[in-house]
Amino acid sequence: MKNPSPKTPEKAMSREDLIASLTEDLTPVRRVKPAEGIALIAFATIIALVASIAVYEWWDGILAGEASGYFIITHGLLLVLGAASTAALVSGAMPRVGARASAPLWSAIMLGILPAGAIINLLSGNGDYAHEGLNDPVAYMCTMASLSAGALVLIAAVLWLRRGAPVSIERSAWLAGLTAGSLGALAYGITCPLDTFSHVGIWHVAPVAISTVIGRIVVPPLIRW
Repeated sequence: MKNPSPKTPEKAMSREDLIASLTEDLTPVRRVKPAEGIALIAFATIIALVASIAVYEWWDGILAGEASGYFIITHGLLLVLGAASTAALVSGAMPRVGARASAPLWSAIMLGILPAGAIINLLSGNGDYAHEGLNDPVAYMCTMASLSAGALVLIAAVLWLRRGAPVSIERSAWLAGLTAGSLGALAYGITCPLDTFSHVGIWHVAPVAISTVIGRIVVPPLIRW
């Protein structure tokens, strides 16, 4: 004996009606474009740069060829790290399937060679660190000024992440702090006339590590959705 077939509802909803019922309350939104995120962070970096120059003045030694090779390499790596972390941050605000970019990690590792070398230089007793010292107020001022400049970039990064829909909140937070630290250190760093290996290798890189930790703690509650 065959089982009776299930009864069909008197008014079965068609597929078109079902879709219409699910979408009737939706409103169109403007598409989020990666170029806008990059432009936002670049604009914040420029503002941080202009503010640093206004407060601490431009160092003429850069254009006069007086900057040491350590100074150029350090800030060049900060620029590379800032660009790589910005691209990864902007991409992370738009969920998609695929491999995650590893450029920020490798860029951070390359930058990390500088403080490691500066510390070895310090411990060896053969470096230029003797006249700077860990209690040098100028050194701490460099770190604090870089963090202040990076705060502007961090605000821009949070605004961008809030516009998007980052799936990995923790990763986006790390990237936001890394972006702010590297670009903030770059924005202030080019106004600093101290260009020794120990100074730029430690005090111009320390803000990157500090800002990354701050970003990991502060950013998640601001972008969670």
